[in-house]
Amino acid sequence: MGDQGGAAPTRTSAILSRPWLTVFLPVNAALSGFTVILPILILFTYHADVVAVALAQTLYNISLIPAAMLWGRICDRMQRRRPLLALNYLSLTVIFALVATVHGLNELLLLYAAFGWIAPSGAAASNLLIMERFELHERPTAYASFSEMNVIGGTVGILAGYVWVEHFSGNLPSFLYLAASLAALSAVLLFVLVPERITRMERTTIARHRESLDSRLRTLYPFFLELPTWTYWRKAAHWMRTEATHDVPLILVASFLFNFAANLFNTSYTPFLEFLGLGAGGIFLVNLANNAAQTVALPFSASASEGRKAETSVVSSSWLRASGYAGVLVFATLIPLGLLSAHTNHNDYLLVNVGFYALLGLAVAFYSTSSSLLLFRSLEGRSIGSYLGANSALGGLAAVLGSGLSGVITSHFGFAFTFGLSVVAMVAAVPVWILSAKAFRMKRL
Repeated sequence: MGDQGGAAPTRTSAILSRPWLTVFLPVNAALSGFTVILPILILFTYHADVVAVALAQTLYNISLIPAAMLWGRICDRMQRRRPLLALNYLSLTVIFALVATVHGLNELLLLYAAFGWIAPSGAAASNLLIMERFELHERPTAYASFSEMNVIGGTVGILAGYVWVEHFSGNLPSFLYLAASLAALSAVLLFVLVPERITRMERTTIARHRESLDSRLRTLYPFFLELPTWTYWRKAAHWMRTEATHDVPLILVASFLFNFAANLFNTSYTPFLEFLGLGAGGIFLVNLANNAAQTVALPFSASASEGRKAETSVVSSSWLRASGYAGVLVFATLIPLGLLSAHTNHNDYLLVNVGFYALLGLAVAFYSTSSSLLLFRSLEGRSIGSYLGANSALGGLAAVLGSGLSGVITSHFGFAFTFGLSVVAMVAAVPVWILSAKAFRMKRL
């Protein structure tokens, strides 16, 4: 199969390498707005608690793994990318509109689980769409542009959500109609702007291209080139005994700890903001700071992760994440000690959390790039499909455990205990990353 597109080489922009890449901006605005407002609806509209938020997130995470397997196989069988992406965008349109119309928490939870089944359907197709329409030398810039559209779109969606809830605070679900319209707009732009197929590639090409794999792993949806078989898992114990000090197993463990810590923290964080009395608008502003920080940091993350600098970047960004969690932990600890009072000093609480969550967004931009590049480096010459499958399976397990335990722990022991465990898990990942780098260099001697 060809490795180049049919278009002649052109000069490309680092922000928007081709105009048709704007197709990804509205749908990412819709997705970000939806993921922020969903826990807000559970807390403010349905008057539920952190357990319901955790249940919703857990149902979503459980759906992701089988959905990623299913849609990956479908993507390989389909001859064109646009129909699969159109199905993704239109399905999101329907789900968002339905969430805006339901009146029961159970229906909302079922729709969020359905969202988990639909969300990964366009992940591989969007990556392959870029590979098939850009020449080899253009792809690094194309994927940088693709990532920028995703992050900028997310920032726009959260900003739109903030403006919407500030003006229509009495009807929060109505924002989902705007999200549905944005997803539908991407479906229209897909057929208006995106050229017809030039050449067709398999999903395995994603794993062989550094920027493509980085972009695919950044979506946080599981990525299975092949399903790890029962035999594979049966041999895992022997594999861990013989390779436990090698770089790939250590990377998998470090990634598991990172994902576990992130889901443990994030699931309880929105209920914590509600507990502080920030309100829906304040929660959107805190999330806006996170996305804005990612937007600013993303262009610098690639240069900060070149070569062996990725080893330093992944450790520094993990420490930065742990510091952000620790800051929120201190803040959450002061309240039960009586040194701070909830539902007062809203502006001060807002500024503090904007700062902490922006710090976490800054860290994740560098972490996502450096960790995916280190994984790509270590998988060279190995069975890529099996290792990526194991990485996604462990990531999915970490997400389910993190989100599920977050609700249980917080409901029984409070926010501070949950955030403290997040700090411990994130800090534990740091020495594992250091050991993986040492193991990689030892392998090369």
